[in-house]
Amino acid sequence: MFTWCTARSPAEWNEGWAKAACTLFLAQTGESYTPRSLAALPVPTWDGNLMLLEHGEMEDLADLGPDRLRGLLWTTPFQDVEQRVVAFAVDAALQGRGLGSQAWELAVQAGRDEGLTGVRLEVRADNHAAIRFYERRGLTVEGQLHDYYTDGLGLLMRGPMPTAPREG
Repeated sequence: MFTWCTARSPAEWNEGWAKAACTLFLAQTGESYTPRSLAALPVPTWDGNLMLLEHGEMEDLADLGPDRLRGLLWTTPFQDVEQRVVAFAVDAALQGRGLGSQAWELAVQAGRDEGLTGVRLEVRADNHAAIRFYERRGLTVEGQLHDYYTDGLGLLMRGPMPTAPREG
């Protein structure tokens, strides 16, 4: 089973969890972080930060270790208006199962709960799957980011805060 849980700020993560996050980001995004660089990311502790954990049916999530980390979605309120996606990665073996969509819904609900009115993020221009994912959620490319990524062009994407899913 896989469950998205609220995550603390990476500045509060111990070495084991930070190394697991570094490994996940390198494998899924090509971005190279160290535990120290993760801790410096502008990611507060709030309901818009999520971690995907793999677990058995009877396991207590609080007892799981960093070897069970399968995804991260870190966001932060930006200028008290928008929700900025700082980092988003799901293990490649789990992509296409709707887990990223689940995380997105949970994170934007946190943004709605805070009264934020938009979403913004940066994405590699060659990450076509991610761009399609964000476009399906109402974001559009607003500009190019030269020298944002060390090895390629980035894009700034923005859009209105998605409305709450319809009930029933």
